Amino acid sequence: MIKRRLTENQNLKSDSINLNQLKLIVDALDSSEDGFAIWKKIKSKDKNIENFELLLVNEAGAKLAGHAKSELVGKSLTEIAENESSKGLEALFKKALLAGHSVKEIVPVISRQGQPGAFENTVVPYGNDLVFATYRNVSEQQREHKKLLWISEHDFLTGMPNRTKLQESLAESIATARKEGLLFGFAFIDIDHFKNVNDIYGHEIGDAVLVNFVKRISNSLPKSALVARISGDEFAILFDKLEHENQLTDLMAEVFSAMRRPFRFNGKEILITCSAGCVIVDGSVEAEEIMRIADKAMYGAKNGGRNRFLVESIPEAI
Repeated sequence: MIKRRLTENQNLKSDSINLNQLKLIVDALDSSEDGFAIWKKIKSKDKNIENFELLLVNEAGAKLAGHAKSELVGKSLTEIAENESSKGLEALFKKALLAGHSVKEIVPVISRQGQPGAFENTVVPYGNDLVFATYRNVSEQQREHKKLLWISEHDFLTGMPNRTKLQESLAESIATARKEGLLFGFAFIDIDHFKNVNDIYGHEIGDAVLVNFVKRISNSLPKSALVARISGDEFAILFDKLEHENQLTDLMAEVFSAMRRPFRFNGKEILITCSAGCVIVDGSVEAEEIMRIADKAMYGAKNGGRNRFLVESIPEAI
């Protein structure tokens, strides 16, 4: 209904718009759960848009803004919305006016209590000076989406990134290395004879070993390194932006040093060793080849007696 009316009146100039008629539209939308507001652009002396003034708003819109309608009408966008939120809405309003048709975007907001959230906004230009905006709070949906996304990209037991997240991050590292001419490192690492831990101590302690194993890896590396659980007792490490080739060897030495300390559970001390295969990458090799080289190096370390790591040369030197 509103969109049809907008289309029919698109050629009207803003100074001929009957605000009483528009008020009737807004009043009719007071029963809606969605916010609805009409904004008028405020021009600077050089005719550029410097702000927007709220002309009308329905009850739901005022409630979503946390104020009574009487407290909002006549105020500017920057007076009503927090700084970052007002910037996002202003850009959206300008985009609709410039495009000459409706635009729809989710704009992040910060509540007065400092809580992050999001509003889904649909903005329709009306004449040259007005925009009609409908909006709804989608903060909970956004939080649920982020939660589901996190679950899809992380291992349930350890809370670390899983294979899906690793592959995504590896692709990003390759692209960055190609663009900026950087080196980065990749490693596969797993626990030697982990089945013995489960057989001797039980799966509950075995799971605890896995959780603490990955914690030690993370704690021994820079925060920029990504540690992922691939499956079972197999993990991967993505080393971001190596300064030189020997740096990967130094970092892996730190990891193996951390594993020499026994793991303690319920008064028991459990000593484990691990094997790893690493490769230094300059962005010229695809992800599948990087993982193949690292996997081959890891099995080379196992066949060489375990409790060690092997580092392959950068791809051009292989």
